[in-house]
Amino acid sequence: MLSRVQYLVEGIFQSSSRFFHRAGLSPNSLTMLGFLLWIAASILYWGGLSGWEWGATVVVLLVAGFFDAVDGAMARKYAKVSKFGGVLDSVLDRLGEIAVYAGLAAGALISFWLALWAMSAALMVSYVRARVAAEGVTLKGIGIAERPERLLILAFATLLWPLSHSFIFYGVLLVAVLSSITVLDRVYRASRSLSH
Repeated sequence: MLSRVQYLVEGIFQSSSRFFHRAGLSPNSLTMLGFLLWIAASILYWGGLSGWEWGATVVVLLVAGFFDAVDGAMARKYAKVSKFGGVLDSVLDRLGEIAVYAGLAAGALISFWLALWAMSAALMVSYVRARVAAEGVTLKGIGIAERPERLLILAFATLLWPLSHSFIFYGVLLVAVLSSITVLDRVYRASRSLSH
């Protein structure tokens, strides 16, 4: 859903990509930096969000999301789109999400079963899109819980965590439910497109 909005703010990402390009970074470098930030968020969640870790986690998540958007914009702007870059981006995105939900469970912020549900549903959202794309159908922008939405829900739930520790639980639960709905929606749309 938010991936559609991304096209409207592409200019912001393009401007940012110019700065990173001048600094000598490549799209793959930004992808790696974003992944390292996801790992950092996982470690912070594992620490239990006590004290400064709470604010740091919110910032790290938002910056990681920013890098997720800028790496692609940079690749398009400077004609550095590559098949390997696409593979690297997809693989590290998935590993980053796995790490974050594992960190939430390891830090006892949510139950293991909720972490497993949210993680599995999030991965299936991406898998269904990739599998259907192999059949020639594009599902980008389809669904209510793509990666940007999941990131914002998690960041917002973390931001509210000091008010009530249950916000993390409800945030991840929302991610799990909306991701599951998105999977069903994509499978339904795929059935409509591929049945002809």
